[in-house]
Amino acid sequence: MNGLASPPPCQIDYREWHRLFLTIPPDLVESTRYYQHLPDAAWSQYLFPPSSYAVYGSRLLRKLKFDNSLSALRLWGFALSEGERIYRARQAGMRVVAVMGDLGAVTPLIYSFPNVVAFYPDCLWWTPFLMESRILFDEAGKYGLGEDCCFVRAALGAFSKQAYFPCPDLCLGTVGATCDDMAALMGEVERLGHDIHYFELPHRSDNPVDRERLIGFLAGQYADLCVKLERTLSCRFNPKAFKRTVEKINRLRGGIADLKRLVAGAERNPMGAAEMMNIEFAALSYYGDLDECLTVLEDLRDTVRRRVEYGEGYEGQELRLMWITPPADPLLLNYAEELGGRVVGSEYVINQSKPQINTVGEPFRSLAEAHVEGSLMGTTGFRTQLALREAKACRAEGAIISGVFGSTHCPYETAPIINAFRAEGFPTLAFNVVTPGKIRMQSQIYNRLEAFLEALRARRSSGNAENRLVMASEANQSHETSDL
Repeated sequence: MNGLASPPPCQIDYREWHRLFLTIPPDLVESTRYYQHLPDAAWSQYLFPPSSYAVYGSRLLRKLKFDNSLSALRLWGFALSEGERIYRARQAGMRVVAVMGDLGAVTPLIYSFPNVVAFYPDCLWWTPFLMESRILFDEAGKYGLGEDCCFVRAALGAFSKQAYFPCPDLCLGTVGATCDDMAALMGEVERLGHDIHYFELPHRSDNPVDRERLIGFLAGQYADLCVKLERTLSCRFNPKAFKRTVEKINRLRGGIADLKRLVAGAERNPMGAAEMMNIEFAALSYYGDLDECLTVLEDLRDTVRRRVEYGEGYEGQELRLMWITPPADPLLLNYAEELGGRVVGSEYVINQSKPQINTVGEPFRSLAEAHVEGSLMGTTGFRTQLALREAKACRAEGAIISGVFGSTHCPYETAPIINAFRAEGFPTLAFNVVTPGKIRMQSQIYNRLEAFLEALRARRSSGNAENRLVMASEANQSHETSDL
């Protein structure tokens, strides 16, 4: 970042970041802003140490470990300021669109319109963990969404509280082959008085004829959404603006893929798993500012690339892990690293936010072609093969599945994924993430992680890991031409 010298890579706590922050030149801090296209946006600074965001309510930051690079600090500041940014967008006269259920597939269309920002209420699922508070969960419970529902129920609490994001100009809900918990949540959001434009997502078929019909249907859904956006935003769809926006989004998606390859291919771990999860989820709504998101991503990629080039990385993190299902509690990623693991691959149920979008073809069909690659709109076998391919490509030694009690897809998918991974020679640990305040259960998860990583370490020492990697490589070649 601006050519400042980087210290040797390590992970530090929020107190250490507070001290290091004092050494950053003030002009650099003041120049790091979002919405840089707006004149006189003196309020848009976001480069602060984690201690500042902890004071504002994200108390979990007091327990986390962070990468010590300035580019990683910039990423954390950008991600943690998203809520503020959405309010600022409204104050600056921008329109606000709440998108639920599709996780990154429809935002390219929304951002092709001018003066608009989109966000995912779904992503508030980690807010109770960051706040170390059950306020949003308890509020959702008043409407019948309790412990038997996924953590996304926090979004309903936020809609009810009216304090976590401004009232949207448009609510978009994806239904059909998507999260049942979100569908239940959307019904309650409507009862709170919010109109929702529904986007139907059919179940994906891998039969070529059915797939073509599905793409055609999805293209029609995008066309209907476009009409709704035109009416809401009082602006006509511009194909040239769409192409420019998609080119940026393809650049962002490509940058995320590059970062993941760099981390997986490095001899030593060059970047923390929590930072990498923040990067992957940037592909959903770009944290409310696509242009600045691109700058943040490429800044972090430069840091990782430099570390890989010089063979730099964290000490003591040698066990290569594949992580399946994003942990709403990022402290779990820290636990794995503290115990000697490093996350080299992931399947965070957001595959629909990864494909490059065709900029030459008909816009709505191009979006549909990328959308059908979604993690959850088809069979469990499709998602299992996605995860297996990545685990083999990144040479993982074991897999961790952090499920959610009450999430409809977790009970049905966890067992088949475990069986498939173990059949391919990958030791696999599965557990459910616990809600804030359950300290005893959190300790049990830590103990299970510790035992699992000790078993992986013993397996590596015995030489079985090397044999398993050879077998996985051979299996990977045999799967390259197989039908999902």
